[in-house]
Amino acid sequence: MLDQIKENMSDVSEYAQRHLPQQSDDRNEGISQTENALAFGVAIATTFLARRALQAGWKTTLNKAPPQNPTSPEVAWKEALLWGAVSGAVVGMARIASRRTSSSAYRLYRS
Repeated sequence: MLDQIKENMSDVSEYAQRHLPQQSDDRNEGISQTENALAFGVAIATTFLARRALQAGWKTTLNKAPPQNPTSPEVAWKEALLWGAVSGAVVGMARIASRRTSSSAYRLYRS
């Protein structure tokens, strides 16, 4: 039975190679290791700054500190979900923007 499964997998693999478009395994094709390391470092710093800004904005807006551990039973559901949604969206957008900007700056510098 194991031999039959291996044979079927081999057939599927051969079919895929013949009929499906070939894609590179490298998701960031054309990005050098230096550029990737720079973008990663900038993204880490931007994430830190975005979280600090979010915490300050939360304190200013709601007159209380943001939840340190949103999964704690002491934190209300509404507050935990709001903090998770806002912080996730803002930090995610900041990371993407910082990586794209740093990659653009690196490429501009290299050319």
